[in-house]
Amino acid sequence: MDVLDAAAVRAWAVAARRALELARDRIDAVNVFPVADRDTGTNVLLTVTGGADALAAAPDAAGADEAARVLARGAMLAARGNSGVIVSQYLAGFARALVPAAGPADVARALVAAARAARESTGDPQEGTVLTLADAVGQGARVAVDAGAGLDAMLRQASADAHGSLAAISAAHPLLQAAHVVDAGACALLVVLDSLTAAVEGAEGDLDLDWLPAAGPRPAAAPDEGGAYEVMLLVSASGGEDLADALLAAMRRVGDSVAVVGTEAIWHVHVHTDDPEAAIEAAALGRREQVVVRLVDAPHLPGTWPVDPPERGSRWGVVACTPSAPLARWYAGAGAVALVACPEVPVRAGHVLRAVTDTGAASVAVLPGEVVSADQLGTLLDDEHAGPVVEVLGAADELAVAVAALALAGSEASAVRTRAAVEALSRLRVAEGADASAPAVVALIDVVRDVAPDAEAATVLHRDPLGAGVSAEVAAAAELRGLEVAFVGPTGRGPAVVVGLD
Repeated sequence: MDVLDAAAVRAWAVAARRALELARDRIDAVNVFPVADRDTGTNVLLTVTGGADALAAAPDAAGADEAARVLARGAMLAARGNSGVIVSQYLAGFARALVPAAGPADVARALVAAARAARESTGDPQEGTVLTLADAVGQGARVAVDAGAGLDAMLRQASADAHGSLAAISAAHPLLQAAHVVDAGACALLVVLDSLTAAVEGAEGDLDLDWLPAAGPRPAAAPDEGGAYEVMLLVSASGGEDLADALLAAMRRVGDSVAVVGTEAIWHVHVHTDDPEAAIEAAALGRREQVVVRLVDAPHLPGTWPVDPPERGSRWGVVACTPSAPLARWYAGAGAVALVACPEVPVRAGHVLRAVTDTGAASVAVLPGEVVSADQLGTLLDDEHAGPVVEVLGAADELAVAVAALALAGSEASAVRTRAAVEALSRLRVAEGADASAPAVVALIDVVRDVAPDAEAATVLHRDPLGAGVSAEVAAAAELRGLEVAFVGPTGRGPAVVVGLD
């Protein structure tokens, strides 16, 4: 093939998705940077899957540039993790530099532009990683074009050079060198680029992935030093202004592993932080949506999903929907994926499905709270998505979401715990007040206990930080009444205090 056209880009998307499905476990196995959370292969697969799905659903494009833009935008919207964000921006840079029918020199320029775009998307570019490998691919492509190579030969040569330099590139990074592994992000990008070569050559069958390390035990790595929570969200600009630099600067102030990618006035923001609320607030430079918060070391996708539809598994995931950014940390700490509603954009079924996938579980309990409408819930349950089995629990307000999250708390949520959460919600009795002092809270507990004498647990949802000694005094009073008490807050909104007994 002498030129890269729209049909070749479509073939590339299909081939890359299939290759990443096969390569995911091996790439995950060597993931130690920027955080050893064993999810780089999974994140890039989900990212590229989003792009491939968007391209498959779009009308036939007139040229390679148009098809690549659709692929890149779908990947950006679906991007997972630092690695997925970087790969999506690589695809966006590649697309922006393409022409409708791209010859060898055009594609080489696009590969150079892609490497530059990926580097610019990160808050702290690190050498010895996928960014260095992307530079090497672009340089190799230019050398091959200058030597007169056609499109097929140029891509083969650039890929071969990158494979040959992968070990040396990774050894230049201290963490990767100490762990004796190659960079997982670089491996994922090589799989994507090998798929481009295969598509241009019209190759059939699966890629040769024998060069990848075998999946096995997690390699040794230095202790993680980044933030405990991963925050990802979309930010769009109402006036079309470029928010990339401002978002990068804002995220650098609140965390690390920062990446910001965007196309057509919408940006995907990624950061690891110990203060999710600060990250969410710092992103309020435009309209915020699809705000997802979870623990960095939370479980990721099981088995072969999304290669095959998962069976109903024993471990359940939890999605807690909340309008309270301050509570995102609490829900994530309880083992849930927190989906935070911002005032600019209503929560839609697609946002919930994104959070559902991010639980990494084959079965997921969704706690809709006050932020997911009945119409969107109907769409969620009716949607024939290939993925986790979704069960929506009757948690219609913040207190109910908190009670259910407590019942499901931990990394071993199961069908048994899910039933326990449903039963807890059915027993829940509630009272609210305007005074969050200890005597007032204890009085509310007694009011509710009159109608729920058999209750065993109390949940205290508070809007503002509790005064000194309040928690201890309330807990002691609750213990005398045979109740275990959990404090949830501050929520930053709603009544001063809401007490629930079950």
